[in-house]
Amino acid sequence: MMDAPNLHIRAAEPGDAAALTVMANLPGVRHGTLRLPFDPQSRIERRLATESGDHFLVGVIDTEGGGREIVTHAGLMPSRRRRAHVGEVLLIVHDDHVGQGYGTAMLRALLDLADNWLGLRRLELDVNVDNHAAIRLYERHGFEVEGTRRHDVLRAGVLIDSHIMGRLKAAPEPDRSGR
Repeated sequence: MMDAPNLHIRAAEPGDAAALTVMANLPGVRHGTLRLPFDPQSRIERRLATESGDHFLVGVIDTEGGGREIVTHAGLMPSRRRRAHVGEVLLIVHDDHVGQGYGTAMLRALLDLADNWLGLRRLELDVNVDNHAAIRLYERHGFEVEGTRRHDVLRAGVLIDSHIMGRLKAAPEPDRSGR
């Protein structure tokens, strides 16, 4: 796995909806997530246009033809009220760019946002039990399987299990120096 030095991570914008719709409907993305086939662009446009407090990122690379291509998309959705310390993570990588370090780079950006800017203490996500690469990625970054939902996800007519994974970050020690 490479370090993804050519990846530019930025906030997702409404103009990204068409590219994100294409990526969301790829067979590999759909297989590894809860997405339905034929996800419409309007759904993604609404999500990007809503001022919900959610944080959506895209990872972009330069193409050989001088253009730019979105190769990964991620989200961090903070909870509210008594769960305001919790955030839900989502992460997808374009089928043609899996295994190139883009998911790792994007997850690191989400963790930095959660830990150092939003002060979240718990992150959680759902992942299909057969998405072994994603599970390994999450475990390398401190997530642990907290439980398994049996027959949780209907995929291509078959019920499969999913893991609930969580990552806890300890609260910082109070400054007792008197400064």
